[in-house]
Amino acid sequence: MLAQLRSIGSRNVCLPAGAVPGGPWVARGGRTYRTGASGSTSEAITRARAVRSVTSLRGYQEVGRADLFLQVIPFASPEDARAAVTELRSLPRTMPKSKGVSDVGEMRTVTPPPVTGAGHVEAAELPFVLDGEHARQLTLWCAAGQTVVVGALGGRAEAVRWPQLAEIVEAQVASLG
Repeated sequence: MLAQLRSIGSRNVCLPAGAVPGGPWVARGGRTYRTGASGSTSEAITRARAVRSVTSLRGYQEVGRADLFLQVIPFASPEDARAAVTELRSLPRTMPKSKGVSDVGEMRTVTPPPVTGAGHVEAAELPFVLDGEHARQLTLWCAAGQTVVVGALGGRAEAVRWPQLAEIVEAQVASLG
């Protein structure tokens, strides 16, 4: 199994915590896995698996302020990446069960902020209550060349902003070269 992971390139390409704008951020786990391991059989995923694509993901925490999740998914072509943004965007999203989280609202599509380096961007916001205060999760799905970058930033409403998430996703896109 270890030889298989090495053969498909298991290096996590998500930003190290010290390179995430804002913060200070602390990495809270990460992993890599073969793209499509969840069982999707879309044509874009099938082609990504054929080129031995490896998905990277990493979680971060800005203590007392926000949580961040980044995911990087290479595809076989820019067209596949663009199609995958729409597919990923349509997947059902749930809030993790966490102490203090209640009254999770409906995810709503919003106009995405500009993200330098991305050719196609979609965005959504999910309101919830955290320890009795208004909070939200902001999510961006971006196609940058043949790679999809997903960023989700959650926390108290006054602590998480679209420009902040756009800056983080731009840094992730730029790090991919």
